[in-house]
Amino acid sequence: MPERYLGQTLGKFRVDSLVGSGGFAWVYKAWDPELEIPVALKVLKPQYAGDEKFESRFRREASTAARLRHPNIVKIFAVGKEGTAVYFAMDYLPQNLTDRLEVMTALPEPMLLRMGIDVASALGFAHREGVVHRDIKVDNILFDDHGNAVVADFGIARAVSNYVDQTGTNMVVGTPQYFSPEQARGQPLDGRADIYSLGVTLFRAATGELPFTGDDWYEIARQHVEDKPPKPRALNPTLSREVEQIILRCLEKEPDDRFPNGEQLCQALADVAHEGGRAGRTLIVPPIDTRPGTVVLPRTGANATWLERRLPWLERPAARFGAAAAAVLLFLALPAVFLLRGPGTAASTSATPAAAATRTGPTDGKSLPATTRETIATTMALPAAPVRPSLRVVGPKGAVLKVDGQAVGTRSWHTDTLPAGSYVVSAELPSAGACPSALQERTVVLDSGVKSVRLEPRACGWLKLTTQPPVATYTLKPVEGSGKSLQGPVAHPDSIMLGAGSYALSLAAPFCAQYSDTIEVRPGAVLSRRVRLICGK
Repeated sequence: MPERYLGQTLGKFRVDSLVGSGGFAWVYKAWDPELEIPVALKVLKPQYAGDEKFESRFRREASTAARLRHPNIVKIFAVGKEGTAVYFAMDYLPQNLTDRLEVMTALPEPMLLRMGIDVASALGFAHREGVVHRDIKVDNILFDDHGNAVVADFGIARAVSNYVDQTGTNMVVGTPQYFSPEQARGQPLDGRADIYSLGVTLFRAATGELPFTGDDWYEIARQHVEDKPPKPRALNPTLSREVEQIILRCLEKEPDDRFPNGEQLCQALADVAHEGGRAGRTLIVPPIDTRPGTVVLPRTGANATWLERRLPWLERPAARFGAAAAAVLLFLALPAVFLLRGPGTAASTSATPAAAATRTGPTDGKSLPATTRETIATTMALPAAPVRPSLRVVGPKGAVLKVDGQAVGTRSWHTDTLPAGSYVVSAELPSAGACPSALQERTVVLDSGVKSVRLEPRACGWLKLTTQPPVATYTLKPVEGSGKSLQGPVAHPDSIMLGAGSYALSLAAPFCAQYSDTIEVRPGAVLSRRVRLICGK
């Protein structure tokens, strides 16, 4: 039973609570006493931890995944064994894409693009390192506090797959609803299988539905192999044609017809995000590499606009000159560096990007298509970029945040990619009827530094008043804040819709003493109040 580890310590990690369970492992929230942060602890179930071959492969693949260092790949801190418990510790990110879709059904297009860009970037990096995920789905896409998508469980499906191949165990590897056609056929896989599974994930996030469903996994697998997926815009007409075309290309039956690698998919999504910005504004800029001073330079000029979007300060002549000068100095300094290192040390250098490009696939010996569009990653001593304005928007739990009418996140959102200017930011809570307080907007002028905006929309409740005599009038004034007072006749047949909160209620009628009280209106609830006024003859 999973409760066996609660309150125990595995390695240095204190196990606090069970947060999830999969086919092969339990997931706990734990505490790292050294870093003083919560972590997620994935622990193999006993029937697998007791299998030496499975345990060995699990630990090996977890160690491989731990070496994948990318902003959109979950960080694995430790891999270990304590008694019979085999585990690894990773970032604790409690919200995944499944959680978001339960609240929103489908993601607004800006959020969809941002999520797709993040995941495609992670896949491109992992594939260059020779790691294929094999189980991309909504459950394995997590979100950090800033709304960035982070991919989890790299290497786990591969460990299971190799175990099945060697032992002949009758076990389905992966999730049938997200299978690629080659996965459904049991064929060798490369990174394009992950592209297909991401296409299914994007389809699900864009429409609220899966492209293929059935009563059993054999039927679902057959559809992946034989049937065309429905058009996403038939399920969500608000989706742009450009995003629909990207999703359908990911879902092509033949791997050669899909995007050849994560970088090209990331580029396609980023182009749509860039061109879709209101009045030329780019609300989403995908982070390719967050290390200071790292620049991705295309070999051809075809992607010059991508570089300009990634480093807008290079558009200035002075900045171009500074970058060029730094590159020349770096080139002139290279011979001195090699002389100082001495003979033989250059041989220890790891493989170049070009060498990594020809890495062979895990099973079929064909080179992975990770470098159809070659890039050179060059680290240069670049001049510091000017500080860009930063915007942080915070709302209550469940609120949808928007910038200039475009949904950008829920509850909390932060960006430093907006150009200076004036923006309308808003937070809206789901609420029945035309609740006036469920939406709060504010205009923000973004010039320099960090602008933080806290919005506090309130869902509505209802107040039903009945008085004797019935000819009374009411006055309602918010106890807190500077909201407007409401007035009207009590005899009105409808309930009064109010933003949740405390109100000072006053009732008045001719020849009657005024009645005063404080009431509390709760979200989604109806408060009934009957009052008999004291009146003269």
